Amino acid sequence: MSLHEIEFRSANGRDTVQGWLYRPPGTVRGVVQVVHGLGEHSRRYLHLTSTLLDAGFAVVADDHAGHGRTAVLQGTWADAGADAARVVVEDELTLQRHARELLPAVPDLPYVLFGHSWGSLIARAVAVDPAARLSGLALGGIVAQMRGFESGIDRQALRALAEGEQAAQPSPPELVGQFFAGFLERFGEGAGPTAWVALDEDVVADHGRDPLNNFGAPLSNRFLQGFADLYDRVSGDDWYAAVPADLPVLVVAGDQDPVANYGEGAYHVANRLHRSGHPDVRTRVFPGVRHEVHNEPPTRAEFERELVEFVARVCDR
Repeated sequence: MSLHEIEFRSANGRDTVQGWLYRPPGTVRGVVQVVHGLGEHSRRYLHLTSTLLDAGFAVVADDHAGHGRTAVLQGTWADAGADAARVVVEDELTLQRHARELLPAVPDLPYVLFGHSWGSLIARAVAVDPAARLSGLALGGIVAQMRGFESGIDRQALRALAEGEQAAQPSPPELVGQFFAGFLERFGEGAGPTAWVALDEDVVADHGRDPLNNFGAPLSNRFLQGFADLYDRVSGDDWYAAVPADLPVLVVAGDQDPVANYGEGAYHVANRLHRSGHPDVRTRVFPGVRHEVHNEPPTRAEFERELVEFVARVCDR
């Protein structure tokens, strides 16, 4: 394996985004871009990255504005700047351009986007940009039918804060609570604040102690608004109509994941894609599993097999 470090100026004009391209030895079959979720960073996917490398695929990933190594160097957490929905999508398109430039011998190499959680929203927005030129789209821990945005959050109050003088300030607790509405209701009394992440207690503990996660960093008003803007953009009919009809899509979730409405959201997105003229859609909902299907010990290997088979199919056709 060879490792290339990537740095580029974020579309917010403030951050220097930190990224990495992992290249397998020998012939490269395709590229998988990993788009991480809220309050985490790309190197939490090293196990998946290694599996993809062993299968002959290059992997590219970055730490988004306000996250991971990018946030450490900038000193700003949980804030992507003004118009966050635009910023994070443009940054992923920039990362893709860098990856293609680092693989000049194969400029038309098949390219698959895998987004987890918040990253699934970003990936869905990237997928409809003509510059993306994707061979496949994979969505894990998909954000869909999420109560916080379907019926919970006070959007008028949020927008007023996001567009006012308090835009860069932390969102008030009542709005953050509305955002995470219902996340713990199925997990019993005494469930920790991030019990929804995984059933395995060690995975939850690791998530909490990772210094590059900083999941508890206060979300800025404009960041929360950007999350809402992305959610709305990829949940409407216009998004489904804009997805290329021949783009293969894989949707994965756990049936105990509140982010995906306990698995129902995964079926909802897949069914809407199929009804809107997208015949190549596969859905996999893992029973008894919470948000991080790719990190849970009982399902990690099966998830990786599912993803590698999808990537191989769309890249080798």
